[in-house]
Amino acid sequence: MRRFAISDIHGCHQTFSALLDTLQLTKEDELYILGDLIDRGPNSIAVIDQVLKMVEEGYKVTTLMGNHEWMFMQALDETIPYCWDWRRYQAWVKNGGVTTMMNLGYKRIDDLKNIDKKYDTWVRSLKPYIELDKVILVHAGFNFKEEDIFKDTHSLYWIRNYYDTIIPEKINNKIIVHGHTSRPFNTLEQELSEMKYPAVNIDCGCVYVGRPGYGHLCALDLDTMRPIFQKNVDRIEKPVASEESTL
Repeated sequence: MRRFAISDIHGCHQTFSALLDTLQLTKEDELYILGDLIDRGPNSIAVIDQVLKMVEEGYKVTTLMGNHEWMFMQALDETIPYCWDWRRYQAWVKNGGVTTMMNLGYKRIDDLKNIDKKYDTWVRSLKPYIELDKVILVHAGFNFKEEDIFKDTHSLYWIRNYYDTIIPEKINNKIIVHGHTSRPFNTLEQELSEMKYPAVNIDCGCVYVGRPGYGHLCALDLDTMRPIFQKNVDRIEKPVASEESTL
């Protein structure tokens, strides 16, 4: 059995498929996807469909909630609490959700009421984090100022720049593996060799193909802590803005 983590696919279905071809997963292996499967890239729905198909075929795939899935879910259901002072769908549409709507064939937010139930069910089923024997998997990270860091779901999906505040005892002396904040792929191996902090960011900016060092999807072997990289092979019509300029 092998275990891998992938994060921040962002609708780059061809790149995701190419990485899966490299991994050659068996039904004994475990794949963990750390959120942000959707938005910005060219085919978010194909990414979701591929994950659903893998699960249906008996592959062990666990998907976590990312901030983009949270925005998507909030756009689907106005009763879901939201943390930003926007209309319920604006944050999602303005931060890449428009491409997901196009994948669905929708032109207006009101069209979401007609969405296939399987997508609504899927996004509501996503886990906020998962704890394994040596690692804790999460989309963004944890707010160590909170007494119970696992209950602060806003931080699980959104937090950045928290490494200096990590309290190892609060994460059971395990390593946090996360995405959310893109980084150059060619700096990840050095970070893994040094392990200055008990945290690893595997978001290598798959969708940001115009930025030097970015435009890669990473699969981290959770047993060997070895990264496997796939260069983006999707056709992206125009460069995607960095997440530092958005939510």
